[in-house]
Amino acid sequence: MKLKLRLLWLIIASFFRERVSVLEENVLNLRVLPNDIDFVRVSNDRYFALMDLGRFDITFRGGLLSTFIKRRWFPMARVSTIRFRYPLWLFQKYRLRSRVIYWDSEWIWTEHHFQRRNRTVATGIVKVAFIGPGGIVPISEVAAAAGVSPTPPPVPTIVADLSSIEEQIKTMQH
Repeated sequence: MKLKLRLLWLIIASFFRERVSVLEENVLNLRVLPNDIDFVRVSNDRYFALMDLGRFDITFRGGLLSTFIKRRWFPMARVSTIRFRYPLWLFQKYRLRSRVIYWDSEWIWTEHHFQRRNRTVATGIVKVAFIGPGGIVPISEVAAAAGVSPTPPPVPTIVADLSSIEEQIKTMQH
């Protein structure tokens, strides 16, 4: 099943699954498919696409799909990082746990844990904005649409550290 088919499945399933707050942890039970692997294990780049699924499911289960379509909002990642511990092999079942960990006026940071048999095999962090016809959508608008407070939690250390790294990378660009 290609990623687009998985995304279509998430959209359809969102109509039948319980609605949850966009601030709650989201869990997807998945299986490694042939198009997820390079030779025998999940390819490094595939983890980033799978983290997209986790974020889309947060959006869908949070009841934001129709808002995103009507307002022509779409997600755009700016910073993505992942740490691998153990490989995922062809046809293995695994769980993807995704949650929002921080936000500011324009960006949302999400955390993704890939788990097999309750053991974390990879952890990723992604910084995302929503883009609309007028540019970056203020998080206050996204929060209002989701029915949550726009007041962010305290900045996690990982967010502060990755923000510092992002600034360093920005100074290297020509």
